[in-house]
Amino acid sequence: MPSLAQPPAGPHAAEFQAFYTAFLAASQANDKQKLADLIAFPVQDWSTQTKAAGVQEAPVKDRADFLARYAALFTSSMRSHIPKAKVQAMPSGGYLLLWHDSDLEYSFEFDYAEGTGYRLSSYSIGPY
Repeated sequence: MPSLAQPPAGPHAAEFQAFYTAFLAASQANDKQKLADLIAFPVQDWSTQTKAAGVQEAPVKDRADFLARYAALFTSSMRSHIPKAKVQAMPSGGYLLLWHDSDLEYSFEFDYAEGTGYRLSSYSIGPY
């Protein structure tokens, strides 16, 4: 389990911990179906990075779009960093999963929605 920059707290802390455990397991197993179950579609902001095009941001329309582009959207590099990344609570009640590599910061954002619980809501790459 990654170190928690701030331990989960608040009214939905136990729910986040259960969600996060499922996210880690699906990521480590490279289970794209289970990962898709943990995403709030549509995702407005999902960053991708290639040597040729650099960092680009685009939406992910729905589950089918995520599954079709899975190899580009959820890379082996991400999966290798996730177990070591830091979880940080946000004032909104959501959480960030952060790591740094070179001069870039990578982050998954997890938000709470009443009735569905926590879901992955974005993936960002930006300057550190």
